[in-house]
Amino acid sequence: MLDREACERRVYRLATLLAGNPTAAAKVIAQVVDAQPDLRDLDSAHMDRLTVLRSREINPATLVHDLVPPRIAEALANLTPQQREAWVFARVYRSPEREMARAMDCSVTATMRHLDLADAAMSAALGAQEASSAASTLLSYSMSMDVPKFYRVERLRRRHARIALMWFGAAALALLMAAAILWWARPFEGK
Repeated sequence: MLDREACERRVYRLATLLAGNPTAAAKVIAQVVDAQPDLRDLDSAHMDRLTVLRSREINPATLVHDLVPPRIAEALANLTPQQREAWVFARVYRSPEREMARAMDCSVTATMRHLDLADAAMSAALGAQEASSAASTLLSYSMSMDVPKFYRVERLRRRHARIALMWFGAAALALLMAAAILWWARPFEGK
């Protein structure tokens, strides 16, 4: 069980690597974390699955960042979504096979097949030596990322709007109750 900020960081980092687009990854946070009524019910495997699903909806872009060599970013962007997911889970985050399969919603055998194809494609694009070091480079990049400030500001703005709406509703209800009491308490005017 993770706290809200840890969930946001996990979703953002994974979505950035899968989608290649930090701005779109921030939207994935809103779709995964903010959409949950209670984060205590969200385990890491289910959160990864939701992140994978939302990231698949985004057209992958090449990662552009000072810490990631362009060749690695381009090789990752050229993988199919399932290959990219398998490679990121296995090579970057070193997830166990069952967790990978659960997050990708396929069998362990299919997950391993995607991973084999991804390994072959990464080796062809980068060479065997650079492909093996690419995972540690992406892990370092991933761990250096934090949820963008604009997402946090937007989340606070939504929260403040909900609080203001709640106070407005409470004030309106209090006024209605006061009007009802005054109406019922008025003296009886008989004819």
